[in-house]
Amino acid sequence: MSEKKMIGRNVAIALGIMCVILAVGLVGAITNYTSIINNKDTIHQDYVSTHSNTNSEFNSLNSSYYDYMGTHSHTDSEYDALQSNYDSVIAPKLIKVHLISDDNRPWFATPYLHVYGYVCNVGTYIAYSSKIHVVAYQSGGVVAIDTYITLGTIYGESWTSVDSNIYYSGSALTSWSLTLEWAS
Repeated sequence: MSEKKMIGRNVAIALGIMCVILAVGLVGAITNYTSIINNKDTIHQDYVSTHSNTNSEFNSLNSSYYDYMGTHSHTDSEYDALQSNYDSVIAPKLIKVHLISDDNRPWFATPYLHVYGYVCNVGTYIAYSSKIHVVAYQSGGVVAIDTYITLGTIYGESWTSVDSNIYYSGSALTSWSLTLEWAS
């Protein structure tokens, strides 16, 4: 014997009522959504019509801009001069601070030029490949030393210390120069 379960009459009526309520709610939601979209289009059109410039207004603004530029601009050479002044303020710039050099000729040892002190970057940007070019002469204009003391990278507004001995042979040095070099 097969038994079939029957849904009660009250349950069927309740399900039917719920379907009707859902259908009415869906129709209401669709109607509300459509009115919101139509209202948005109207608001957009009102905004565009009140906030757009006519050609004459645009031409007037354009003319005012060019009038201003005619009296408030720089030539290319003036701009280059301004840029050059600005670059010289912020570019890396190395200076010697108490950088001393002494010709040392010890007994029974190789003579050397002792270079010591500080090199400062008074610029804002980094000085790359920093070095000191050392050129020293003996009597008669003979070049005894032509070398570099490598300092490396010196960051903007910072310093590094120097303490190097540069050995050479021959007579005493008569003069020498220490030239700072770097790349921006």
